[in-house]
Amino acid sequence: MEYNNLSKLVKKVLKTDQSGNTTMPSRREMTSKIFAFIMLIPGITSIVMTVTSEGGESIFFAISASFFLSISILLFGRKSRLEFNGTEKQLNLKTALWGYFQRSKIVVPFDTLSFELSSIGAQGPYQIKFVDQLYEFKQYTDAKMFISFLYTKYNTTAVETISDWPNKTPIRFAQSELYNSPQVTHDTKKANSNSHLEDEDFNSEDLVFIEIWDRKSLIKLSLPFFVFTAIAGLVKYGVL
Repeated sequence: MEYNNLSKLVKKVLKTDQSGNTTMPSRREMTSKIFAFIMLIPGITSIVMTVTSEGGESIFFAISASFFLSISILLFGRKSRLEFNGTEKQLNLKTALWGYFQRSKIVVPFDTLSFELSSIGAQGPYQIKFVDQLYEFKQYTDAKMFISFLYTKYNTTAVETISDWPNKTPIRFAQSELYNSPQVTHDTKKANSNSHLEDEDFNSEDLVFIEIWDRKSLIKLSLPFFVFTAIAGLVKYGVL
């Protein structure tokens, strides 16, 4: 499958660099972006409180604003991307901070890399798991297109647990799926004599990307905001 045949939604995740390698944001990078946005809330709040407060309170909120906004700026510049290196035939994790401190480490070679496609409900959404990453799509077409592209270009393996859950069944791709834009659906019942899933058309206008990060991490990342709010309240009313 050619990159140009991918849907716009999949292209938002999969990018091609100057070397022709495919890259995508890791869960760590997306978590950093969410944390950066969360840090903006107490940072902006501290700026407002600095202007409206006086004396020691103003100094406290000025320091708080500098602290939270500095963290936000650093996190916005944190890059952590997965790179499918076709030359070295391995998956790498490349990290950097605003273009500096660039590092690259091997995650796994292609011959041991496997994608697992599963469904959360009878009609999705659909999750793709590999190494310690989790990507989620609303439509099955996007999920299988995502896997089909990487399977074709990097000769990886892929399994699904949709047709015969919880057993893992190898995904078989039709020629049209490997070289054109695939139009497929799933069968939530036990598979028949054919171990691959059958094809069906979907409305391309319904394609929606859901998430590529862990929902539980959002709860953990929101804790600093509530802690800061409590401290600010105690300072405001003279408790601290």
